[in-house]
Amino acid sequence: MSVKVRERDGCWWLFIDHQGHRKAKKIGSGRGAKQLADKAAVKIQARLLDGDLGIFESAEPAPAVPTFAEVATEALERYPALNAVSPASLENYASFTTKHLLPHFGAMPITSITVDTIENFIEIKRAVGGSVRRPGKALADSSLKVGLQALRLILRRAVRRGLIPSNPMGEVEWRPTPRIEQVDPFTGRELRAILTAAERLDPDFSTMLRLWCQSGCRAGELAGLQGQDVDLEAGTVKVRRTWSRQRLGPTKTRRERDVSIVHPIADDTPEWRPGAPAGTRSVLHGLRRLAVRSLEPEAFVFQRNGQPWSSMDVHRAWKRVLLAAGVRYRVPEQLRHTWASTMLSRNAPLLYVQQQGGWRSASVLLRTYARWMPQPSATQAQPAPETAPVSAGRNAG
Repeated sequence: MSVKVRERDGCWWLFIDHQGHRKAKKIGSGRGAKQLADKAAVKIQARLLDGDLGIFESAEPAPAVPTFAEVATEALERYPALNAVSPASLENYASFTTKHLLPHFGAMPITSITVDTIENFIEIKRAVGGSVRRPGKALADSSLKVGLQALRLILRRAVRRGLIPSNPMGEVEWRPTPRIEQVDPFTGRELRAILTAAERLDPDFSTMLRLWCQSGCRAGELAGLQGQDVDLEAGTVKVRRTWSRQRLGPTKTRRERDVSIVHPIADDTPEWRPGAPAGTRSVLHGLRRLAVRSLEPEAFVFQRNGQPWSSMDVHRAWKRVLLAAGVRYRVPEQLRHTWASTMLSRNAPLLYVQQQGGWRSASVLLRTYARWMPQPSATQAQPAPETAPVSAGRNAG
């Protein structure tokens, strides 16, 4: 038995559900309508407890229940107006809604979306044929995870409108396959061979790769670097945007950071501090000699025809370089992994690595790279004896 008070289109209603009987009763609008509705709900509950079902004999027609498609359209229109959301995220939500949610749920009344219907949808998408882009394949959990965020915000809109009592997504039993970061860093010898081959084939591309591996930037952050971001005297760049889907956007963490581009990642040294070996500063010489250097502060550092290198161009040049260097193929994004693993293996401070690389927190960094941190030896790990003497001249206070 349930008697719920809900606001709908400026009016207060009673929604009554008891032993298979349902009824909606309009109370009215205005300041006092909510109080009247609450009092009526108490009286009706008492009558139902006494077995009086007369309330169902003359029912006022309930307002038409909107379909999932109607609520989804409203939710996706209102969400960016009320929340700070990146264009890329909004595109992902809209795309998943169009390709997956609307074909499955679109014509259903919003009140029919339950935990069971959502879990059935998840099963269908994770099974063979669940993908739209790849016929005969299951939808990847990473894509499904983003899509279910869109479903959650649509149903949250339905809750706010009083169409459903609670968001069923909160009770859905689903855990995605844990994301495993494919970290396969380059050795120092491999990295030096790559940079040497790149210098021979394309000096501009060599400068890009050296900056990439000595800064630890993400691929989109590297592509989004502009002339105004580079400080050649300090050997740093200001990372404040990313280039993705042919447009600029904020960084992944929505934070700006100053990053050194002269970490000695490719050098045969145990040092991690920026600029320690003189060779690290060759990237600065490379930036000064780029074939295309615009005087406009907003011009991209690594550009072709005024736009950042396309992903296809980067990967095409990368394959040629690795072939010439005789190095086993890994994707160019491994340069960021190489930076992080090298820095940690050389005892760079954890918080410094996190800040420079732009990870949201140290724990996020450690989940992927902890195995590259030097482990203390057995003797180092043992606590000092309580009776150990205090060294001469040491202030015990």
